[in-house]
Amino acid sequence: MQVFSYGEQTALTPSSVVTIGNFDGIHLGHRALICATVHEAHTRGCTSALVTFDPHPQEIIHSQQPVSRICTSTHQLSLLEELDLDEVHVIPFTEELSQLGPDEFVFRFLIKRFDLIKLVIGYDFRFGKHRAGDFKLLENLSQKYNFSLEEVAPVQERGQTVSSTIIRQLIQEYRFDEIPHYLGRDYSIYGQVEQGEQRGQKLGFPTANIQPGVTLALPDGVYVSKIKVADQTYFGVTNSGKKPTFGTNVSSVETLIFDFEKDIYGEYLEVMPLYQLRPEMKFANIENLKTQIKRDIEAARNYLSTHDLQLAINSL
Repeated sequence: MQVFSYGEQTALTPSSVVTIGNFDGIHLGHRALICATVHEAHTRGCTSALVTFDPHPQEIIHSQQPVSRICTSTHQLSLLEELDLDEVHVIPFTEELSQLGPDEFVFRFLIKRFDLIKLVIGYDFRFGKHRAGDFKLLENLSQKYNFSLEEVAPVQERGQTVSSTIIRQLIQEYRFDEIPHYLGRDYSIYGQVEQGEQRGQKLGFPTANIQPGVTLALPDGVYVSKIKVADQTYFGVTNSGKKPTFGTNVSSVETLIFDFEKDIYGEYLEVMPLYQLRPEMKFANIENLKTQIKRDIEAARNYLSTHDLQLAINSL
């Protein structure tokens, strides 16, 4: 899968079947849309392409209201690659772009960019200034620019339409066991392990750190977690938040992996929250923090034991 930013073009402009949207989470509804695009491209002998935006359009249109993300950008691209897409085009969303009328939007980002054979959209796709563009307008534009159009119906699960909104709500209510019904997999945070300030190492509790780079839907707090790294599964304790004891204002996801001593800087880590132990809090001093971390570890091991997750029960 090739990834292009807006300023880049493919070497050639192959005939393409294209889908477009935000695709946060790559949930079952998104997968239906993408699979329809890939299948149609294979059937026609075309390139399959996905167009998305970064940052999320609502972060520009309503700049004071950051969008809580299900996925990190790294995770989103990794999940898209699994779905056999040929190309992903990431459009930097700006204030200028938000003011484009729907006709100009389609011309600039679809007609001018692709040899567009077919456009596949979701049932709720809206575009252009004030979200004025809809399926009916696209039907008119498809005749003008000679491409076919398909609208994919919503996916229903447990009597509800699958949506990022439902999944965010489940995350924020810690209902992690229900999320796979809509997401199609366990909810997780995925990213590359980075070398931080090594505070955990100095405290005696070394952690693997991910910088999500977006506002996560997961509430700040301390979680029992399942961890996947290098095709192996472990358990541990994860702190997601801004580390108020140290006065930082940058979100990070820091995981103490039980019974694990390998150097994994630069590797990709997937962290699946299982249960929130407590909200993130500020401590008066380092000793109080160390005492609480020990309690968190004990509580996490008790949780794993009572839920028959025996892989992590060996002593730390």
